Amino acid sequence: MSALFATMLISAMMSACVKPAPTPDPGPGPKPQIETPAILSVSLPVYPQAQITIDDSLSAVDIVLPYGSKLGRTQVEYVLTDSTTADPASGSVQDLSQPFKVFLTGKSGAARKYVFNTTLAKSNLTAFKWMTINDYYIQGSKSGSEISFTLPYGADLSSLSISVASDNILSFEPDITTKADLSSPLTVKVIAEDGVTFKEYTLKADKFPEETETVRAVYLPSPSHTSSFLSYNSVCKSLDLLQELNFNCLFVGCWDKAKVAWDSEVLLANTNYQSISAGNMYRNYTGGSGDALADIISEAHKRNIKVILWFEYGFMHRVGGVDFTDPILAKHPGWIGFGSDGNYSNYNGTDFYLNAYDPQVQQFMLDLILEAVRLYPELDGVQGDDRLPASPRNSGYNESTKALYLAQTGREAPSDCNDADWVKWRLDILNAFAVRMHDEVKALNSKCLVCFAPNKYPWAEGTLMQCWPQWVKDGAVDLLTVQCYVTANYENDVNSQAALMKENSDRMLFQPAMILKNGSALLPVELLSEELCHNRRVGTLGEAQFWFEGLNESEQARKLFKLFYSTPVAFPDL
Repeated sequence: MSALFATMLISAMMSACVKPAPTPDPGPGPKPQIETPAILSVSLPVYPQAQITIDDSLSAVDIVLPYGSKLGRTQVEYVLTDSTTADPASGSVQDLSQPFKVFLTGKSGAARKYVFNTTLAKSNLTAFKWMTINDYYIQGSKSGSEISFTLPYGADLSSLSISVASDNILSFEPDITTKADLSSPLTVKVIAEDGVTFKEYTLKADKFPEETETVRAVYLPSPSHTSSFLSYNSVCKSLDLLQELNFNCLFVGCWDKAKVAWDSEVLLANTNYQSISAGNMYRNYTGGSGDALADIISEAHKRNIKVILWFEYGFMHRVGGVDFTDPILAKHPGWIGFGSDGNYSNYNGTDFYLNAYDPQVQQFMLDLILEAVRLYPELDGVQGDDRLPASPRNSGYNESTKALYLAQTGREAPSDCNDADWVKWRLDILNAFAVRMHDEVKALNSKCLVCFAPNKYPWAEGTLMQCWPQWVKDGAVDLLTVQCYVTANYENDVNSQAALMKENSDRMLFQPAMILKNGSALLPVELLSEELCHNRRVGTLGEAQFWFEGLNESEQARKLFKLFYSTPVAFPDL
């Protein structure tokens, strides 16, 4: 029994130490499917041509709008995987000017975020408005795929830079914006912003003919408008500038508000001035010889610059009204002019005139002119302007003038200032004055030029009784400087006045006066270049700039004149 029990005990203990065999693995079984939410497609109803790329690996949507589109608020639609919701929902309005996010939620609760970015497609346009040669401000003339430039004679065609006006982003091969060699035709690729599309153009450059004799003039008004000639030093400095810019003529204002540019016995005798110096607009001039006009002439000639006296006020009395305390009217109150309305003769209610038909008034003006020619034998010329000879259209109604008309024609002066016979009679008087002025100056000094600076015709005749074509026909004009100051109509005015000169003379004596400075406003250099180029296309006898301070105040204008007037030229033999 004891042995049997021991055997059973040992067997039981051995059974307790043995682990049960593991349950066999049944293997993989079906698991729940979790679908990742996604955007399948995107569209913009307003921009059906937009290029849209969905990058699921980055959860990003890139939108490229057509060139010219605006990055603003617009409706965005998208198609999603089944049972997916979006925030914001498809069809919502989004601001495309900045990135925006769309959050997706799948049916199983899975979430995803997409980031939308919008850009504009690069342009494939090669169009441009114009090409301009920098420094010269000269635009090219476009004909098909050829662009032509005409530059001043002294231009270096091998080293130019060109700017291109365009609404598109362009590049160029070769890069003409830094340096362009147009000494021979140059083929240029104009490349669109996309870097692929391009168009070829041939650029050509020519030069205006060389100027050997021409007039390059500038006006100097009275000292009330400029201090640039009030001392000998300032005279030399100012004339140095003109020489540096290769100007060759200075029109010096010498008759303004009852004052002249010299000590005048004629003026003293016809005014209430108490001394001869009181009527000299340069009475405060210092240095040099003490005589401003003598120094201007002498120093100008050292620099090969002609000096022509500009009798600016002509037959005009004053601007703004009639003043009987004026030194001239204080001595000769009967010299004031009258119009057909019984009021003092005036143009436009601003410029009031002496009676230009009065023989005494005419003799006074001639005496002033001849006195200057006699006192300054080295003077190169004298010039009347839009007030000499001139008178407002409705003038001539002084009793003495009406009596003269009656004596010569047997008719009363008509109340209508535009009566044809009355107009012709008065024009004949002013035209005869131009001839007389020419002949008497030449008799005193045959080398002294007789010049005029009227307004453009026929406006000048219809407004101020200036028939300059007749002056030209009568041989009274050595140089005609027509005031072409209306920049908007400059080309038409130059064309018409040049044509009139050709009709009335076998010599081109016409040069336009350009408004370089008008009050405080300076002529933009772009317009200055256009006008200088047009003068050369027409073939004018140079040009004149009104006025000197425009050169002083505009560095751009000075640079431009150095390019157009690159070398000195002779003043023509007129």
